[in-house]
Amino acid sequence: MDPPTSIRSAMGADHDDDGDMEPVFIDEGDCEVALDLDEEDDAPMDSDDEIEGDPDAPIEDRDAEGTDVVPPSEDAAAVVRAHRGSVYACAWSPTAADCFATGGGDDCAYVHRIGPDASAVTSVALKAHTDTVSSVAFNHDGTLLATGGLEGRACIWSVSTGELLRTLEGPGGGLEWVRWHPKGNVLLAGSEDFTAWMWNADNAELMQVFAGHSNSVLCGGFSPDGRGVVTGSFDGSLRVWAPRTGECVTLFQGHPFHDGPVTCVDFHAATPGLMLTGSEDNTCRLVSGESGKVLGTLAGHTETVECVGLSADFPFAASGAIDAKCVVWDLNTSQPRTTLMHDKAVSALKWIPGTACLYR
Repeated sequence: MDPPTSIRSAMGADHDDDGDMEPVFIDEGDCEVALDLDEEDDAPMDSDDEIEGDPDAPIEDRDAEGTDVVPPSEDAAAVVRAHRGSVYACAWSPTAADCFATGGGDDCAYVHRIGPDASAVTSVALKAHTDTVSSVAFNHDGTLLATGGLEGRACIWSVSTGELLRTLEGPGGGLEWVRWHPKGNVLLAGSEDFTAWMWNADNAELMQVFAGHSNSVLCGGFSPDGRGVVTGSFDGSLRVWAPRTGECVTLFQGHPFHDGPVTCVDFHAATPGLMLTGSEDNTCRLVSGESGKVLGTLAGHTETVECVGLSADFPFAASGAIDAKCVVWDLNTSQPRTTLMHDKAVSALKWIPGTACLYR
């Protein structure tokens, strides 16, 4: 059965700062033993687990009650209509504020550039996929774009020219997502065939296959330091992997973890191993990949959580769900600080660095 949170079901019938660096991966000696969480208690965070920052910092649009209802903005500077079908993926360049990419149900991806006049946008079509483009991602320096398709291939493109540089093949099912290593041209992708794949994007060499899930791999990525790989699945588990060996070193599954498919995951930029997950069980879990413990549960949504984000600057998290809510959480109390309402499901969000503000 196809995961109901996947893009395939959503579309229905529609069709080192020093420059080039080698990726740094976890050493075999650093591997931890997989943990059985069934007997763990869902305890609140203790003082050692608290995240530094000012918990009283203001949140944009917050009222005295902390539960503002904020109407959606209608002040878009431009509307881009390059696709001939639904848009399922979007990513901004990490190095060029005027450049972003999209992928859609028309089997096509685009690189868009915003001109001096914000209303003028030029779009370059990237055509190589034979099914919906489910994910797009820029590499660390913004020179390459990866696109993942539901036909099971990843494509690597030159951002400056739009040229197809390499095609990465192997997965036996559609790609749910693609993510780059934070410092090198290594690509990770999660598949409907229950596996995740890792390639060297410079030469298309397959570096590792991560096998162990029993259903589609819905989310994942590299840890911020590049030493670990994390995947979440429709089977309700979150796995931490050793990239060199492909071994699962930490497993979150069963109580007190999620009671449903894991739909999204985010990493704290400054706290090693700290992750936030979202699920079809309508909750989020704050977990430590280093200790293997569930640190807290964030409960407040009434439908599937589609996206999560951890602030790097404040002890805050945010979650978006099909219930049209974006909830901002205080991680030291596991309680909502504010709830922002939308007209439709919230499927993506991002903290603005150095601020307590969100894109959503």
